[in-house]
Amino acid sequence: MVERGNAKRAVTLHRGALFTPTGRREFRGWEDGCVAVGSDGRIAAVGDFTAVAGDYPSARVTDWRPAAILPGLVDLHSHVPQYSAVAMDGYELLPWLERFIFPAEAAFADRPRAHEEAGRFFADALATGTTAACLYVTVHEEATGAAFEAAEGAGIRACIGKVMMDRNAPAPLLEETGKSLAASERLCREWNGAAGGRLRYVFTPRFAVTCTPELMRGAAELAQAHDALIQTHLAENQDEVNLVARLFPASASYTDVYGEAGLLGARTIMAHCVLLSAGEYDLLASTRTRIAHCPSSNFFLRSGIMDMAMADQREMVVGLGSDVGAGPSLSLFKEMANACYASKALYAMERLGRSRLADLEAEFAGLPSGPELYRRVTERLGLASPARLVGPAQAFYLATLGGAEALGLADEIGSLAPGKWADFVVVDLRAVDPAFGEYSRTADEMLSQIVFRADPRAVVATHVAGRQVHASEAAVTQ
Repeated sequence: MVERGNAKRAVTLHRGALFTPTGRREFRGWEDGCVAVGSDGRIAAVGDFTAVAGDYPSARVTDWRPAAILPGLVDLHSHVPQYSAVAMDGYELLPWLERFIFPAEAAFADRPRAHEEAGRFFADALATGTTAACLYVTVHEEATGAAFEAAEGAGIRACIGKVMMDRNAPAPLLEETGKSLAASERLCREWNGAAGGRLRYVFTPRFAVTCTPELMRGAAELAQAHDALIQTHLAENQDEVNLVARLFPASASYTDVYGEAGLLGARTIMAHCVLLSAGEYDLLASTRTRIAHCPSSNFFLRSGIMDMAMADQREMVVGLGSDVGAGPSLSLFKEMANACYASKALYAMERLGRSRLADLEAEFAGLPSGPELYRRVTERLGLASPARLVGPAQAFYLATLGGAEALGLADEIGSLAPGKWADFVVVDLRAVDPAFGEYSRTADEMLSQIVFRADPRAVVATHVAGRQVHASEAAVTQ
C-alpha cells in the first residue's frame, strides 16, 4: 500500500526501512520502504519502495540501506545556554541552578558568545536526529535574537523563548517586570513565524519561584494576543514545590498558581510534572495543557519519576525533552530509552510497595475504619493499580508525534505522511543491531533496538523540509 499526496511533482526517493507512529502505542513499518520528497520539501508519498518507485520512474533514488528512516525527533524541552554546563553532577535542582546554571546563563550577556554556543547546540542536536525543538535561552534579549539567528542558519525547526525572571534570581539575571514583557514582545514580533514558519516564539516565564504574579499574567496575555506558545517548569523538585507553596500561600497547589495567572492551556508546555496530585493532573487535562517529560534530567537531579500513567489515563498530550544541561545528552534516543526505564522503575517500586503494604492489611483490618484507611493509603501512595509501562512504540510516539502535537504541529511534522514536511532522520541499523543480517527481525524487534541502542554514531543523516542539514561521513558516500 502506498500513501500518496494529491499531486505528482518532481521528487526524490529515499529508500530504507521505514518506521512512523500512527498512535500513542502504534506504529507502522516497511522493511523496504520509500519516502518520496517533493521539491517543495514536503512528503509526496510513503510506502513500499517498489510501489512508490513505480509511480515516479524517473525520480532520483537515495538508497540509505541498510538504514531505517524515521520522522525527525522533537525535543520538547531544553536550554540552549546550559549546554556549556552539561552533566555537572552532585546537586539537586535549586543548588544546581545556583552553582552551575545561573553563571552559565549570565555569560550569555556576551552576544557573540551566545551566537557561537547556540550554533554548537543546534549542530549537535541535528547530529542526534532532532529536527524540531522547544527551547529556553536567557533573560538577555540580544542573546535570544542570536539564538534565533543560529537556528535559522542551522536549518533546524525551533520554538525559542527569552527567559523571564523578575524576582529570586541573581542580580545579573534579574529583570524589571515591564522591561521583561516588552523585550519578549519585541522578540515575538520579530521572530514568530520567521524562516517560512520554521521558527516560532514561545513566551518563557522560567517558573513560579522567579516570577511575580504580574509577570506571569503579562506573559499569558502576550501569548494570547500573539497566538504564541508558552513554556515553563512545574513540580520538578520537592524543595521547589515547598518554596512555591510559601511564595503563594493562597493557591491550592503549584498548578493552581499557573492557572490563576492564565498560563494553562493548549498552547502551554509544562516541563517535568514529577510531583503532582491527581487533582493537578485533572486541572492540566481539563485545560488541555501539554507536558514535556524529561526522564534523564529527572534521574540526574534526583527529582523523581513522572507518572506517565496519570497522563495516559487522562489522554494528555505528552512529548519528550532532553532538558540539557540537567539532561546529560541532546539525544532523544536516550530519552526514549529512559522513558521506558523510568516506567519500569516506577512499576517495580510500586509492586514492592504493594507487597510490603499487603503484609499490613490484616493489621489495618483490626483498626476502626481500617479497610477504608487501607484503601486511602494505597491510593495516596499511588499503589492502587500498576503503572502502565511505557514500551518502545509509545516512547517512539512521545519523541515524534507526541512532541509535534504538543507544539500544535501534528499536521506538519511528527510522522511520515503525505503533505507533511519531510523532516526525517536516517539511522544505520548495523550500528543498532550487533547481529545485523544474522537473524530475521520483526518490526517490533527492530524498533526496540532502535529505541534502546541508537546513539549519535548511528545517525547517518538528518533532513528538515527535505533539505539535508546533517550528514555523517557514511552519508557522504550515499
